[in-house]
Amino acid sequence: MGAEIGIRRLSAPIVEIEFLNTSTSGSGQGKTNGATLTLTKQHGGFLIAFLAIFVGMVGKSFWRLSCFAFHRYLSSSKEEDGLYHQRQAILRNSDTAQDGAWRLFDSMLSWRSGRRASRPIIRLLPFIFVALIISAAFGVASIFSSRVTTDTENEVLLTGKRCGMIDPAMPHERRLALLNPYYAKRASDFLNYGDKCYTNASNTDGCHLYSKQRLPLVSSTNATCPFGNDICKLKDGNLVLDTGYINSLQHLGINLPAKERFEFRMVHQCAPLKTEGYMELHNDSRAGQLYRYYYGSNLLGVDLVNGTRWTHEIPIDTTQYRPTDGTSRAQIPRPEYRVGLAQAWGSPDTELLPRLYKSWNPIPALRRTDADVNLIYLSGLGIGFTGPVDDPWFAAHKPAGHFTQTATNTSVGNAYVSDEPAGHMACTSQFQFCNPSLSHLPAEQRCEPLRGMIDPRKMSAISKIFTDKKQLKNIGVVMNILEGGYFTMNNFIAFMGNSALRARYGLSYGVQGPLPSNQWQIEAEGWAKGTLASIQDAFVTNANGLPDVLSDYLVPFAKNETTARRMCGGQKIVSTAYSSFSVLGVSLILAIGILIIAFDLGTEPTVAWWQRRRFARAQKIGHPWMEKEGGHPLHSVLEWSQTATLQLQRLAHEEAGYGKWEKCDGDCPVTGTGQKLGVMSLDDMKHPVFKTPHNKELASRNFAGMDRSDTGVDTLVGSINLSPQSPSVESFTATPSSRNS
Repeated sequence: MGAEIGIRRLSAPIVEIEFLNTSTSGSGQGKTNGATLTLTKQHGGFLIAFLAIFVGMVGKSFWRLSCFAFHRYLSSSKEEDGLYHQRQAILRNSDTAQDGAWRLFDSMLSWRSGRRASRPIIRLLPFIFVALIISAAFGVASIFSSRVTTDTENEVLLTGKRCGMIDPAMPHERRLALLNPYYAKRASDFLNYGDKCYTNASNTDGCHLYSKQRLPLVSSTNATCPFGNDICKLKDGNLVLDTGYINSLQHLGINLPAKERFEFRMVHQCAPLKTEGYMELHNDSRAGQLYRYYYGSNLLGVDLVNGTRWTHEIPIDTTQYRPTDGTSRAQIPRPEYRVGLAQAWGSPDTELLPRLYKSWNPIPALRRTDADVNLIYLSGLGIGFTGPVDDPWFAAHKPAGHFTQTATNTSVGNAYVSDEPAGHMACTSQFQFCNPSLSHLPAEQRCEPLRGMIDPRKMSAISKIFTDKKQLKNIGVVMNILEGGYFTMNNFIAFMGNSALRARYGLSYGVQGPLPSNQWQIEAEGWAKGTLASIQDAFVTNANGLPDVLSDYLVPFAKNETTARRMCGGQKIVSTAYSSFSVLGVSLILAIGILIIAFDLGTEPTVAWWQRRRFARAQKIGHPWMEKEGGHPLHSVLEWSQTATLQLQRLAHEEAGYGKWEKCDGDCPVTGTGQKLGVMSLDDMKHPVFKTPHNKELASRNFAGMDRSDTGVDTLVGSINLSPQSPSVESFTATPSSRNS
């Protein structure tokens, strides 16, 4: 982890995030492969732009290296045609591959006839292809250099400065006004997040907050009944939702060392329940007729019926209200679904559970000692359905007349009502912790048994698979976080009521649109997705803390609780306000690029120095160095130098008789003080040349005796013989001249 670079506050759909901009280690990868550098979006944009420009610079250097190799390979000390010299000049002076390709192509078109030079196409076309390939390759590389980051996987570490847990039992006179509305808002956000983000769609707006957009969830829609005594409506066709193994780093973003990581699994099993034999009509002196359902003792209830407690009761008189005077449904209270819940925490001995977790004692058919049980009832009394509903939870087949359009008093379709006052569905929830360090062992040896969330036997089983003390402490902290931030299926019903039903999206004016036969499965799967979203958020909230208005409910971790504080500081999330870059990717781009640029800058002077040094040593020992079959030893060195733009300019002016030049064996020749050079003669617009001095002026300047210094090789100094018959023609007789040192 890196040092803190900057802190910002990000407004998110579910929580407000305060995070640390730093480097992290990726999941399942080594320290080199997985290391990331996190920058602000602005600084990240600068880095992406720099990398693109840098790759372009590297492409230029690679082309220059290629040109140097070609130039040296093709160098010849023999007399060559004009195409040879143009090709050498282009290779020497084209700065980019695109420039070189165009100049070579232009030269090929000019010499294409083959009358002026032999095989011009064969001699130039290969170099054009090489230039185009280099240009395209580095152009693509420049574009793909931005792949060292992605907008959807920009991970940052939370600072953990405000980490702590919610204490819902802390007394506070404003609990109902603050904490419960906070929970209700979170429940709504979790369900919305599940609907929007737990899909196969990618790049969904608002879904890139956590380390992963969604946790895995596999559904099986043809399962057997998870309860006994034939209480399920369906023998088969029940629902199983299994998350598989959720990894602490890969899925939850908890950046712990590899040996301290953990996995957990969650399994839900849901089934619609029979109501026959579990309900009765009851006359209440105050509420009138109502139905009572007997799926176990309601320990928070008051009334006793036949020596036991009922689970739910549903008044039916007021729900059957219908306007009989032509009143529109828009003018009466809208008929709505009514939902209720009960929850039992799985344990072989419920006496070991705290009072807070003992609200419902299910009947034996629904009791599970290895799972938490959620019971949810649904009543659609008063709602009209536009067609028969075969769903076992929403079942509606009873004809109820027809729907009438008020304006025309005409029928617009048949109406149906619910088959029974209320439908019931029960779901089990099981949890299981596993040690990923024991992945080589079978599941039963690296995982505890599936059981309820707060089963008292859990820690004993966990201690057998997590033998390291740090691992065990981590699991203890994780269990506390989940117990405080995990939303069960029942929590969504408790905090949201009928708003937790997806079926309400099709309910208007008390009329329910068509529902599929598996609507109950759609509802249960939606709650399960909301549950997973709450688990993702629980760890983020634990690290980031509560909103300031709820600070009274925050229990900060003590300074000696190092395990919990370390987990807070190791929580990763994804933020679109930041960009994460692969350290390995950026390092490779920079390292390879700098190496190519260094070769470009250093190869030519190094090779020239080495050849000059060999030549000097050969002279000292009297080794024959004069031109042999291969030409002068320094010919290729000086040809590279003399075909540079400034040297070609110097050669043109000097041969026209202008200037006394120095530094002629380098890249930048210079003239003497105050010397003027030639200008263009445009007498022939199709053949421009430099204006040459008048013959008499040449003689008066003693041009024949002018020295040429610093050419790098012995040069020839011409003595001019002026022919009286042809005063305008200059003829040169070459004689050797000594080189000025």
